[in-house]
Amino acid sequence: MVTMLDCIRRVAPITKEIVKNAQVNTDDMVSKLGDDVRKINEIVICGAGSSNTAAVTAAGFMEKVTGLQVHTFMANQFARKSVYNPDALYIFVSQTGTSTLVKEMVARMNDMGCFTVSVTEDETTPVGKQAKTHVNMGCGYEEYWFRTIGYCSSVVTLMVIGLRIALERGTVTVKEYNDYLAEAVVAADNHPAVIEKTIAWFNAHKDELVKGRCFVVYGSGPLHGVALEGALKVLETAKTFMAIGYEAEDGLHGPNLGFGKGEVIISLNDGVNDEWMGHGVVEYAKKELTQGYIFGAHPLDENDLEFEVKGGNFRALEFAAAVETLAYLLAKAVGTPVLPIGEYQDHISGKYFETHRG
Repeated sequence: MVTMLDCIRRVAPITKEIVKNAQVNTDDMVSKLGDDVRKINEIVICGAGSSNTAAVTAAGFMEKVTGLQVHTFMANQFARKSVYNPDALYIFVSQTGTSTLVKEMVARMNDMGCFTVSVTEDETTPVGKQAKTHVNMGCGYEEYWFRTIGYCSSVVTLMVIGLRIALERGTVTVKEYNDYLAEAVVAADNHPAVIEKTIAWFNAHKDELVKGRCFVVYGSGPLHGVALEGALKVLETAKTFMAIGYEAEDGLHGPNLGFGKGEVIISLNDGVNDEWMGHGVVEYAKKELTQGYIFGAHPLDENDLEFEVKGGNFRALEFAAAVETLAYLLAKAVGTPVLPIGEYQDHISGKYFETHRG
């Protein structure tokens, strides 16, 4: 049987395929946009669950390379907006393309005459067919509802879309475009090493980790999206722990007033953004809460999960490997079945996918 860990391991080769096909996969979008690619003055991304956390992860990079404001919305937030920009590019992300509300929002924007792009696993999905153009996220079939391939491939595909728009608008050169894509390959090459380091780290700390009550994950920049996704993975996969993802600055504010001895504090540290914030909250956790860990660069002590961050603007892929592997190993450690789609699970969460209909 293919395991969830096997899926996590497939992220690296799939990322390279997305990079290889970056231009051809975005050709239809560029062709249908035509001269309107220069009229776009905003990018709006709509999704739910891991599609939303992927959008949060990719948005900053897309904004940097295109020079356009990029805003992300959960589908329900998007549905309740009262103002929609007619000159925005609207991107709708849904791995299976069966998210009912996302599909409805594509139709709404089509009716308003806006340009819509779907990002799904296949152009024949309901959301894929609804939009004016489709970009394949390149994930292929994923055997688990606990999306790991889909999250990472959504991040990379959104960043590729941003790069292609930037190239067409002239905000990046051909060399810069290729150099950025090369960073994705470097991140993919480092992905397997991060998985193995996470496994070794988990095995050394398993007895303490499973005693945790709540996993609180912090991240800055693109790692904010990874923190959100990591918490989601711990919550939905292990089904035993509460888990929350926060932007790094929230380690200085209200949430820490609720910390107790059962919290496991994790700070995702790329060595670039807000390191002092991450170090501060983890140092406090180590002293006062028993469990606090740095993931990534510049550990505080030998108990942290240290790995070299190599992927530049695509470094979220490396950190995703760590938090996704952690979620899987926590589930295995506490005896929660991690079963593929189609196998029976006596759990109320099975009703969730009634929100996904063709």
